[in-house]
Amino acid sequence: MVTEEQRAERVAAFLRAEDAARAVLKPGDRIRVTKCPGTKRWITFAGWDGHWIVSKSGISDYSPGSVDMVNDMPVDFRAVEPLA
Repeated sequence: MVTEEQRAERVAAFLRAEDAARAVLKPGDRIRVTKCPGTKRWITFAGWDGHWIVSKSGISDYSPGSVDMVNDMPVDFRAVEPLA
């Protein structure tokens, strides 16, 4: 079972990844994301639906923390440290 502290840290990490992705991603960028059950796929970034990445095809089920490449360059939005 996840404690409230663990849950809070996971939410904070998700929001940090989102902030980092929002600073980098532009419409038309080709990004590689990991989907369940660990399948990697390339999509074209179209925008945001709340906290979720939207692909050109209109699917808005991609987490910013699941992005590992942008325009063939490796990235890890989860590795961004919070600003002090």
